[in-house]
Amino acid sequence: MVVEINSKNFEEEVLKSKETVILDFYGTWCMPCKMIAPIVEKIAEEKGIKLAKVDVDQNEELIKKFRIMSIPTLKIFKEGKEISSLVGLVSEAKILEQIQ
Repeated sequence: MVVEINSKNFEEEVLKSKETVILDFYGTWCMPCKMIAPIVEKIAEEKGIKLAKVDVDQNEELIKKFRIMSIPTLKIFKEGKEISSLVGLVSEAKILEQIQ
């Protein structure tokens, strides 16, 4: 499942989620973001993980909250707690390693 996240639905969709969530900070203009998107979508679909996408140009509050300096940035949450963070164009294996 893919959900667009903003400051209004962040708590409900990520922090209160009982399932694992990949929080994907991206920019529509960002080439590495476009390259990693199909990888993350495939992982989410295959593993039954919620994919929560945050457009950095539309969500300044969340960018500040998580101190996002580079994109793509992936943050992995389990039961509402951040367990991992990956910055840049990373491999499918690296993402899967962080989800386990």
